[in-house]
Amino acid sequence: MTAITSTGLGSGLDINSIVTAIVDAEKDPALASMTSAAAAATAAISAYGVLNSELSAFKDSYSDLSRNSTFSAATSTSSDSGILNATLGIGAQTGSWSFEVEQQAKAQTIVSSSANSYTESASEVGTGTISFSYGSYGTDGSFSINPDKAIETLTIDASNNSLGELRDAINEGDYSVSASIIDDGSNYRLVLTNKETGAENAMQLTVVDDDGDNSDAIGLSALTYSADVKHMDQTSTAQDAKIVMNGIEITRSTNEISSVIEGVTLNIGGETEVGETVSLTITQDTSAVEEQINAFVENYNNTITQMNSLTAYGGESGSDGALNGDSTVRNIQNQMRAVLNTTVSHSGGVVQSFADLGMLTNLDGTLSLDADTLTAAMENDMESIANFFTASGGASDSLIDFESKSTFTVPGTYDVEVTKLATQGVLTNSAPTMPFTIDSSNDTFKIRLDGFLSNDIVLSAGTYNTMEEYTTELQSKINSDANFVENDLNMSILESAGVLSFTSNSYGSSSTVAITEVENASSGLTVGGGINGENIEGLIAGVIASGEGQYLLSNSGDSQGIKVQVSGGELGERGTVTYSQGMSSMLDDMLDGVIDSNISSSEGDTGTSGTTIDGKIDSLYKKIASLEEQEESLTYKMDKLEARLYTQFNAMDIAVSSLNNTMSYLESTLDALPGYSND
Repeated sequence: MTAITSTGLGSGLDINSIVTAIVDAEKDPALASMTSAAAAATAAISAYGVLNSELSAFKDSYSDLSRNSTFSAATSTSSDSGILNATLGIGAQTGSWSFEVEQQAKAQTIVSSSANSYTESASEVGTGTISFSYGSYGTDGSFSINPDKAIETLTIDASNNSLGELRDAINEGDYSVSASIIDDGSNYRLVLTNKETGAENAMQLTVVDDDGDNSDAIGLSALTYSADVKHMDQTSTAQDAKIVMNGIEITRSTNEISSVIEGVTLNIGGETEVGETVSLTITQDTSAVEEQINAFVENYNNTITQMNSLTAYGGESGSDGALNGDSTVRNIQNQMRAVLNTTVSHSGGVVQSFADLGMLTNLDGTLSLDADTLTAAMENDMESIANFFTASGGASDSLIDFESKSTFTVPGTYDVEVTKLATQGVLTNSAPTMPFTIDSSNDTFKIRLDGFLSNDIVLSAGTYNTMEEYTTELQSKINSDANFVENDLNMSILESAGVLSFTSNSYGSSSTVAITEVENASSGLTVGGGINGENIEGLIAGVIASGEGQYLLSNSGDSQGIKVQVSGGELGERGTVTYSQGMSSMLDDMLDGVIDSNISSSEGDTGTSGTTIDGKIDSLYKKIASLEEQEESLTYKMDKLEARLYTQFNAMDIAVSSLNNTMSYLESTLDALPGYSND
């Protein structure tokens, strides 16, 4: 407002000074208190920003301790890493071994014959259907189909009947082979390579050629490669990896060999010369874990030191920390100490607390680390350290697997009891007498598996001399049905005592099998439904759990959310399942409730309530806003007081001036009276 002033001419008083002094005496103490409070709040916001950054840095510093890979506490040395090296997992067994690599696992590769004249990638290959089946070739050249591998078909028509378009159709489709084209200088040749290695993953290509002849080398049938007809050339044979470890021969379908040395995968990259070996040595390496634990202690101590500084009492001669006396900081420290004092006895192993790692708390709240204790723990039980820091779950029964947990699961050990095992859907059908002939009159049927209906399933025409040939054909064609492949469904077919059993490979109430249509009675199959599968039943922590297939799920109590798979075994008590949250996860949960991720806001996010620091900073911003309102109110009141004082003093000045004028008039009048004298 416009300042009101007064000269004080009537009274001779310095009214401006008097009014200013009165207003300042009223205003200054209150304003000084508000200014001091606002400065303290601003300093506290800054201090909480520093604390927030320190806590965030501490949280980031131990992130690697939450990863299982950090505890792959070993290193491997190979005398020839090009032939054999190792990938190490948690608990990798240490020691030295000697290996002979007799052969690598290889994928089969076949190429179109050089006799075929494909002068360019645009050369036509013919039309029809190519079927890819997978299995193994015998020493006599016969091919045994793997009934667990789906038969894949590819239709070649006018839209894709060139060499290049055929290659693209294979590579762009979901096939188990990859295709390429090479120019050998005389012809363009199609190269097909199985995506999987191993003797059981060889391929067979059979063709239905639109020209009517499926076995000649003309048109699409030029790409036939089967036990009987081979119009393509094999350049690489499907074979297993074979190694000899300390005199023991080991065979695998891939070049990544596990389950030989605990926690170790052997990677095969070449073959040894006859009589030569490759040595592999695995030694314990604790340096990464030691570095991470030391970093944990260092960053924890930095955080505690910063807290101590922010809450310090300066005494009579010093200055207090910006958060001196703040209970929020003490509460955060107490929460951190509570986590560090937690014992995770249900994780098993020698390391169940930070003290077991050599960490002790000093008087100022920081940690000290005993190097000898840490070294002993790492050398004796690295897996225990991993379980201490990382979330883990497991079951005491070898036929029960810990599957998952939920946010409601309380770490602990819980009893498991199985009252009924899960079963599979099964359909039985009388087996035909061998030999058995399939032709166009009895080769087609439909089957429903786990609620999904197949397309027409067409068996290969011919005479089946053994039951194994017949069941292999049935299983292969059923498992190759497009509807079943799309929904990841399959079944197994076995014959016993003249009865065929069609068994769904899934478990539970959704596991069903039914033959819905047959071409005629001579097919050897009968329309009908089987016995549906049943879900598992049991208890977790003494409470009835939900059963779905082979999975039991706890729905209540501390074990809520624990899910286990029971793959077999006896009924009754089946040991325990244990869930350990892991110290890293516990610290994360605690700090996530403290750290403010939006602290950069200049006015806070006072409209929402979040973490501890978020709430504290928001309250400080609210306090500053309230102080600003109080200051505005004080200024308004002081302006009103100043105006009132000027009005009152001006009125007094006018009254004094009037009295002075009256006095002067009276004096002059008296002086004018006859016979009056001042003497």
